Amino acid sequence: MGCLDYLAKCVSLLLLISINVFLALGGSLILYVAVFVRQTGWVKVIQAYWSPINGITTALICVAGVVMGMAVFGTVAALCRWRAGLYYYSIFVLLAMVLFILVGVCGFVLWSKFSGWEDDTYPASRRETDIKAGFDEVYCYAQGVYICNKGSISDALRMFALALNSTVSAQFENITGGVNALCNDVLNDHTELVDVCNGCEKAREFQHFSSVLEWSNDECPRVSSTLSWCGEFFLDGSATNVTTGTAPYTECRNVFLGLVSNYFLYLAIGSLIVIVGSVVVVIMSRYLRRHDMYDVYEAF
Repeated sequence: MGCLDYLAKCVSLLLLISINVFLALGGSLILYVAVFVRQTGWVKVIQAYWSPINGITTALICVAGVVMGMAVFGTVAALCRWRAGLYYYSIFVLLAMVLFILVGVCGFVLWSKFSGWEDDTYPASRRETDIKAGFDEVYCYAQGVYICNKGSISDALRMFALALNSTVSAQFENITGGVNALCNDVLNDHTELVDVCNGCEKAREFQHFSSVLEWSNDECPRVSSTLSWCGEFFLDGSATNVTTGTAPYTECRNVFLGLVSNYFLYLAIGSLIVIVGSVVVVIMSRYLRRHDMYDVYEAF
């Protein structure tokens, strides 16, 4: 029996350590989703549908980091057969499980909502119009940052000076130094370029939307119609008065909804991993603590 008990305890210990690794992976998945949403600018878009998302992503980053740290703590407590550590760890895991049940439910609900919108015509809901406004704004900010810093002069003219005829535009397209040279060296002699320079001056305020640009380059590249729409939006400051081009959300709707629904699904799956891992951790921690207590009684 002694060999069987020892074998059972070793198996339980290895299982607990494995589940802690599993728990840390769930926490890292949640951390990845929260950091992605927080730092890329998409939080501004989702906030139009779910206003607490900004604070929730910040909280999730903190909690996911703590979960990963506590998984390491639980592993050390199990290896050292630290009964008090396992007790406190199991209490923390129970509290985390309750939190991630809520996160998981919200994740699955939002995943279902956004994935369902893909099959419906716009607007699938009254709230989708708010999301469209946020998406158009963020997309245009990202395109403006690129066009004014790394893009060609011809792209800048297409975005901010669509009214210029091709003959006038052609004389500026070969200027070296990009938009900066255009505004610094040529603007004084060509006042028709003032919209380009004003638009780029405003675009430089939005450098933090570079990750949105990377996504758009891969999934929904800029076209002439969206560039002209964004240019008028930049200059006017409001989407309600834009009369040229095509709104970015119109071009990118299904791709964007797929992105958001996938990341909410990842959030829900990560939460589910944490929940399942939490249940097993509590059971295994309780078993090891009781087994160690039984060993102490046997010694007497």
